[in-house]
Amino acid sequence: MEIVELGDTVIVGIEVVSDFAQLLAEMPAAWRELFSRQDELPASGAGVFVEASDHLGDDRYREIIGAVAVVADIAVPEGMAVTFFPAGRFVHHRHDGSVAAIAGGFQAIYDWAAEQGLILGNRKFDVGYTADGLQQPHELYIDILG
Repeated sequence: MEIVELGDTVIVGIEVVSDFAQLLAEMPAAWRELFSRQDELPASGAGVFVEASDHLGDDRYREIIGAVAVVADIAVPEGMAVTFFPAGRFVHHRHDGSVAAIAGGFQAIYDWAAEQGLILGNRKFDVGYTADGLQQPHELYIDILG
C-alpha cells in the first residue's frame, strides 16, 4: 500500500448509474458493449481499460468503464459518456489476484487506511482490464479525504 497523488483524470466510456444489486446485472452487458466498441475510444497508451466508481449515496453508484483520455479535448463517441475526476490523494494497491477477487483488494485498502487513521472517500479506480480477458495485475485506488 502507498499514498499517491493522481492528476485530473478523464475517462471516456460506458456509464451505468444504479443501485448496487442492479450493477451486478448491468455491468457484464456494459463491458461487452465497451469491448465491442473499443476502437471508438481514445488511445490511452496503456492498452488496458479502467472502471471508475463513485458512490452517490443511498446505495446508488455511478460506474464508468472505458479508457483514460490523455487529452482533455476529445470527441466522445455516440452513446458513450465522459467523466472528469479531479486530482487528489489516493491509497494505491496492486492486486495480483483474479478479477473475481478484486473486491478483496479494495477491502485491503480500507483495512490499511483504517490502521493509518485515514478517511477514504467515494471514488475508486480499477485499472487493468483487457478485452481478451487475460489475467494481469490491477492497479486499485481509493481517494483520501483526510
